[in-house]
Amino acid sequence: MSRALTFLFYHYGTIPRYLRNAVEQVRIFNPEAEIRVITDEVRDISMLKPFDIRHSEMSAFPSEDLETFRRTYRHISCFKERYERFVLDRWFVTESIRRSSPSRTYIMQDSDVAVFGDASRLLPDLPDCPIALSSNNPHFTFVRGDITGFLRFILDFYADEARVADSLKRHEGARNSAQIYNLGEMQFLYEFMRVSSDMQRFPTDTPAGYVDVNLHIPEGFDFMQLRRRSRKKVRWTDENGRIVPYFLKDAAPVRAFLVHFQGPGKRVFFRFNGSSFATNPMRLAVLNTIFQNSFWANFT
Repeated sequence: MSRALTFLFYHYGTIPRYLRNAVEQVRIFNPEAEIRVITDEVRDISMLKPFDIRHSEMSAFPSEDLETFRRTYRHISCFKERYERFVLDRWFVTESIRRSSPSRTYIMQDSDVAVFGDASRLLPDLPDCPIALSSNNPHFTFVRGDITGFLRFILDFYADEARVADSLKRHEGARNSAQIYNLGEMQFLYEFMRVSSDMQRFPTDTPAGYVDVNLHIPEGFDFMQLRRRSRKKVRWTDENGRIVPYFLKDAAPVRAFLVHFQGPGKRVFFRFNGSSFATNPMRLAVLNTIFQNSFWANFT
């Protein structure tokens, strides 16, 4: 029997357009899934309500481990403290949510990710472990078991003054270099995977489609070199009334299961489905021009 799916979106601040689009894409391609949006001091989520979401505030999930983390956290990063703390906070909240319904499969999805498929089709190819990441990026992470091992790994670090001091020294010593050291979610994930099988990577090239790591990282696909960075070429296609993306490899299409519109890519995270205008042939032509022609792509 397949496990029921719950998508978890975490957000603080004003609800952006791309988060609305991300939630809508999940609802269209995973109509039976539960979608939970967990926010921190967000007053207006009205734009998300049409997609049958379950909304909660972070404050609804207190735990002893979360309180310990917040009390002992030290900011060792060039990124804003609220951001670094929030992305770690969500792991503690995820475990509280998981414990309330441990039979479900949870997907922690970033708000700049567009899903174009049924996530249950990825389950057979996941490693047998509590936390499965797409490559080294936590933008689309499966949680299927107790993740307290990872939480204890984080708490043990902040309880060790010698390790904290060493990390501060590394950060300060490289502050003005290209090799700056930041202690945040990505570093904890990397270090935990080195010592524990509780967190493993799943292949990005799956039978259900390619799980994109970043629209701006070619990963062997055809790409455009724009003014400031590269961007994968995407061929948008109408399949049974839905717009779906294909990456190109030597001009041959490879279906994408999701597209991660990271960083500047958010500017081209449109409302691909869900409206009568979505599959208009003219719109498809415009999308394919933007995503395959470097001259026009430079204006987006």
